[in-house]
Amino acid sequence: MAIECLVLGAGQEVGKSCAVVTINGKRIMFDCGMHMGYLDHRRFPDFSLISKSADFNTAIDCIVITHFHLDHVGALPYFTEVCGYSGPIYMTVM
Repeated sequence: MAIECLVLGAGQEVGKSCAVVTINGKRIMFDCGMHMGYLDHRRFPDFSLISKSADFNTAIDCIVITHFHLDHVGALPYFTEVCGYSGPIYMTVM
């Protein structure tokens, strides 16, 4: 079983936490955060690394939000409303 990890944000900094993990052909995005220190394109993870076709509904099987801080969930409205992701999103109630 191969596991691949694609870091889209927060690789070496605090903010815009986002990684796509591929396990047995399933692609799971962990967190979808934003960087609070920027107002331009650097505010969001680099979603262009996920899919060349930009069809995020077929490129991502689900999103798992680890906890509800803006640096882990702040880009989720952008990813769903602007990028058009409409797949499953899992998180705790707190």
